[in-house]
Parts: sequence; C-alpha cells; structure tokens
Amino acid sequence: MKKFLYSLLLFLGVCMQVSPVFASPSEKEVEMLANKLGWTTNDLEEYLTFKGLKTSDFDTIQLLEKQLGTPITPTNLDQLLVQNSMTREELDILLAGFHEGVEDFWFLEDLEVAIDFYKNHEDKMLKLEKFLENIGFDDTEKQQFYGHLNRQNPALLAAKVEEWKDQLNDFQATDQESGINEETNPALSAFWKDFFNTTSLKPVLIGIDDNGKRTELALNDLFLKEMDTTVAIELYDNQNSLIGDAVVTPDMVSSVEAIDKMVALTEVTQELANLYAAQLPNTASPLPVFLCIGYMLALVGAFLVFRKASYEK
Repeated sequence: MKKFLYSLLLFLGVCMQVSPVFASPSEKEVEMLANKLGWTTNDLEEYLTFKGLKTSDFDTIQLLEKQLGTPITPTNLDQLLVQNSMTREELDILLAGFHEGVEDFWFLEDLEVAIDFYKNHEDKMLKLEKFLENIGFDDTEKQQFYGHLNRQNPALLAAKVEEWKDQLNDFQATDQESGINEETNPALSAFWKDFFNTTSLKPVLIGIDDNGKRTELALNDLFLKEMDTTVAIELYDNQNSLIGDAVVTPDMVSSVEAIDKMVALTEVTQELANLYAAQLPNTASPLPVFLCIGYMLALVGAFLVFRKASYEK
C-alpha cells in the first residue's frame, strides 16, 4: 500500500509537469472580444493601457473579459444608485463637475470607483480643476493630463509625493519669511525638473516676442532672468504626444501655489490609480503554482520510492 502511494505521488508530480502551457489570448480572440463590445482592438488596448495593462498580461481571453467588468445596464445602474443613496440627477451633477457623464463609462466597476473617488475628493478636485483652467488647459487637455499621471507607477509617485510635500513645506516657510528670491531659484528649478522627470512629462518652453518670433527656452531661463516675452509651455509624453499647452510666467513657475497644486494633482491621481489597481485580479494563470507543486510531488515521490528500495536492500 505504501509503495502504491509513493508511486502515485511520483506519477502525479510527473503529470503536473506535462500540463499544457497557457499563452496570451490570440489576435483573433482579442478581435472577437473587441467586436462583442462594439470596440476596435485599438480601443481595447487603449482602455487596458489606461489601467496599466495590456492584452499580453492575460493568459486567457476569459481572464481578460473578466477584467473588463460588467457592462452598464439600466438595471444594474439603478442598483448602484441605491447602494450609493443617490438619484440619477445627483449622479449626473457629480460626474458633470469632472466633465464626465454616465455615457463615458462602459463598465459598472469603473463607474463605481469614480463615484466613490469623486464623492470623497469633490472639493479638492474642483479646486484643482480651477487651477488647470487658469493656466489654460481645456477639458480635453485636463483628461489627457489626468490619464497620463494615472499611467505612472503608483508606488513611485506615492514616495515622491511625500518627498515633494517636505520640499513644499520648506518653500512655504521661505515664501512667508523673505519671499522667493534668486537664492531659492535653484531649489525651485530642481523641483520642477524632478517633477517632470518623475511623471514622464517632457516640457517644451517657447518664448514668443511681440513680433510673433518663437524661441525655445530652457527651464532655468524662467528663473535666471526677467522675461520680456510671452512664454508658452507644451507638455509631451514619452511618445511625443501633446498632452496640453499653457501660457506661463516666471511668477507662476516660482509660485508656491503652483507647486502645491501640482503635488496635489499627482497625489489624487495616484490615489485613483490605487483604487483601480485594487480591482485588478491576478491576470496570470495558476500554471507556476501547479508546476511548483508538481516538482515537489515528483521529488517527494522519487525520494520515498528510492529510499524504500535502499532499505529493502
């Protein structure tokens, strides 16, 4: 009986080693899923990119479809409103404050995250929205800016936000005591360089004189001399896609308020990214676990069988 059990362990271990290997969903499967949703494959990839994922992260099309969530229907939308003690009108007002509507959401889980986040950050988000409007971002540029920050590494942003808050406290103390001056300009310049580098934003500064002549500037130019030209800033991502542009002044760049708002913007988008991350299932297959267990069973079975044989000798 014992010999049979030992042999069974060895057999199970070997069987688990020859289990079929899971692969990423095929292009055909991805295309069929996208068509089912009324999307193109590019739409699907863009949606996953927003959540920091890609189709190759999933071992099966079933896992991918599960990750996408529950399509919104009138019935489950009504249930969501009841859960949040809201009317449809209240939901529309809440989303409109962030330039969104129910029609901008395809899946119930995403809408649920948005409701929770916006309800708990409404005052703060509206102030940040006003700041972006003041520097010249339109609604599309705001969404592109938020989306870009949301795609950055949440852990890195969280660590940097704490570091930037400490720097902000120093800037605020200096501003209250003696005002921002040439001595503090290097620290301000270093902050903005670190901010742009951490958030993977590439700023292009352009000076425009009264005749419309455009000259590209360095960030230090805003701190080291008085600017007698209009300065435009264009923000690009790593793929050189324009996120937004605005008109800035030396005072604006050296403003403690501007630093405060940018740190706050990064913080809230990082918090939102964490909420979305909390939704994510384990996209990988159980194969590595099965293989590990299989190796263990094979080793234990082999050890017991051969040890038994040596004892019998």
